[in-house]
Amino acid sequence: MSISNKTFDSVYFKIVCYPYCMIRTEIVIAFLTLIVIGASLMLFFHLHPQNTPIPEPALAPSSTPAVAASTTGLILPAVSLEEKIGQLIMIGHWADQPLASTTDLIANYHLGSVIIMSAPEVASTTREWVATWQAVSSSTLLIGVDQEGGPVTRYKDGFIQTSQREIKDTATAYEVGTLRGAELSDLGINLNFAPVLDSATHPESFMYSRVFPNSSLSAELAAAMIEGMKENGVAAAPKHFPGHPDTSDDSHTTLPTADITLEELPEHTVIFTELFAAHTPQALMTAHVLFPKIDGYPATLSPFFLSTYLRDELGYQGVVITDDLSMDAIDNTWTVEAAAVQAIKAGADIVLLAAEPQSVSSVTQVLLDAVGAGTLPQTRIDESYDRVLKLKQTID
Repeated sequence: MSISNKTFDSVYFKIVCYPYCMIRTEIVIAFLTLIVIGASLMLFFHLHPQNTPIPEPALAPSSTPAVAASTTGLILPAVSLEEKIGQLIMIGHWADQPLASTTDLIANYHLGSVIIMSAPEVASTTREWVATWQAVSSSTLLIGVDQEGGPVTRYKDGFIQTSQREIKDTATAYEVGTLRGAELSDLGINLNFAPVLDSATHPESFMYSRVFPNSSLSAELAAAMIEGMKENGVAAAPKHFPGHPDTSDDSHTTLPTADITLEELPEHTVIFTELFAAHTPQALMTAHVLFPKIDGYPATLSPFFLSTYLRDELGYQGVVITDDLSMDAIDNTWTVEAAAVQAIKAGADIVLLAAEPQSVSSVTQVLLDAVGAGTLPQTRIDESYDRVLKLKQTID
């Protein structure tokens, strides 16, 4: 069959040319599409430079508690400044004081410690006190007491009464420490402000009846006593650093003065330095004593004694607790609030409000204000908070 030229051209166009033209048309459309996309991308990056951060999608709230790194390297639950300050305050509790009063202060001000200033008529009632206080505290409480034996002893009947002046060898010191530690631990007490390491060789001295009879053995006897208490879960806080002078002046009623020079200071503090070498105590109590040839502040409030000398030179890193800030040695010149700020600034870790526990309200506020004003560095609060927490971890 013959095909005309016109018919052939028509068939040829449909079979060959038309598809080819369609392909070329699709290529052109695709090319134009790429151009449009490219132009759009260029416009986007012009309007949104690459260095502009792209918001990340919001994360769902985490159920993990916030944490904060401490200055000692511990990872601690995040706490407020007010809570940290509460851990740096110890209040007194007296047997004739309503239990609810002390309990409310602990709860309201996040307090970290209590000192029992007088024992209940029935000693075992102490356990009820401690359980009540602990129930409103978010951390282990330091429960302190002055159980030296001899003239300064809160728990008397049924408790070992051996005084330091009666202890002449390490075996006796260890035995007394062990028994005393067991007695206190049984009541829920975990901190004893003893032994006394002041120098007192004259019978008329304020500290004479409270110290070991042989000062050359004091550090050795103290180490044995401290170890005995520690083995029963009671931390010792030897006192009163850097040492009361051998005088009749009583810091409860006046500010004692030690007339020694900087060159004579190592000899004055030798009992403490020997103790640090033998058995570093977990805590220390300060002395309300003025050393006018060395510093213008009483030792309790002195940056030189609590930081430069004790921390830097002697290398002590335990918890430093002031003697009661309401004692006349301090109170005659300083308000308890001003003394608290100065003591923390100087290097103390816990300020003691034994006779005036209700002052915790004003003391807390002035410490908060001092940090806010920049007169008390936040780092000082953090350092002391860390040390207190570390002590609690060792006795918990």
